[in-house]
Amino acid sequence: MSEMSFESGKIVSGLLSNYQLVKTSGVMAVDKRIRFLIAQLFTSENIEIDAGAFKETVTLFKKQLGFFNTLDGNTRASLAGLLQVNGQNDAATVKRLIDHYELLIDSGFKRTNFTYFGAYLLLRVDNPRRVAERAKAIYVCLRKQHPFLTGAEDVTSAVLLAQLDTPLSPEKLTEINEYYFTEFNRAGFRRSDSLQFLAATSTMIYMDRDAEHVKKVTVLAEELDRASVKVRPIHYATLGILAYVRDSMTLDASFFDLIEAMREDAGLRWNREFSTAMALSLYTEDQARNMTKEQVESLMVSIHVLIAIERAAAASAAAAASAATAAGSGS
Repeated sequence: MSEMSFESGKIVSGLLSNYQLVKTSGVMAVDKRIRFLIAQLFTSENIEIDAGAFKETVTLFKKQLGFFNTLDGNTRASLAGLLQVNGQNDAATVKRLIDHYELLIDSGFKRTNFTYFGAYLLLRVDNPRRVAERAKAIYVCLRKQHPFLTGAEDVTSAVLLAQLDTPLSPEKLTEINEYYFTEFNRAGFRRSDSLQFLAATSTMIYMDRDAEHVKKVTVLAEELDRASVKVRPIHYATLGILAYVRDSMTLDASFFDLIEAMREDAGLRWNREFSTAMALSLYTEDQARNMTKEQVESLMVSIHVLIAIERAAAASAAAAASAATAAGSGS
């Protein structure tokens, strides 16, 4: 991870520059939100995206999957960006991700674009088959608790919880997950897939009920609201990770400087909700980068894993929003 001075002007400039590189890469039919999300991945690392390598990675998915698959252009581009920013955009890793997708299908998950994001999370585990099977058992428990809410999007939550090195049963894990879901909902967070992912992230971090974490996330959300930064479901998972990596319950001036810079730039004013999500992600990764070695070593979960989870959640949410927009415009 390259060092990045958290200067709002520099970040906005890098974000817009990387966006143009993605836009002109030759990868077609990709939603604007997805292009910005990919640009954000590289901006957070203070590097310029290699547009040619990005297109080649997208092409790898096309070659290995052929024409008959559920992977749409937005998800394909998102996965290519996620792999490339981690230096994993080789044919072998693409094949492994596709194999993990099939593992999830064999375990009982449906063939959807969201299942590919679950497969991406499986790249980090030693025994993907065992985790895939445990993920399905957890998914069934989640669905029992929220039969009308739990859907294809929640494969990422299930895979996330299944990775935990714990003797806790799927039932016990989902009880803890339900605690966070209920407490955050009482605090004003909307019942949604995003709330389920916030609950799953909190469960992964603590593997127990932690009222202080709920308080920290809630205080951060309230501070944003007082600053006229409306918190939406797309922001939930990032807020949960930010509350974990940041000792203070307040946000410093650098975050609000970034929000203001994004609002002032004509190229970023098109969707305030999404630009806020990008600002939160960039700020959260900066906060994680600033932690001392001792702080990182004392944590139960690797910061790099948390950031990977946040990125996958953001990509999944953006893909869902793009699909919803496409469906609305076509009806």
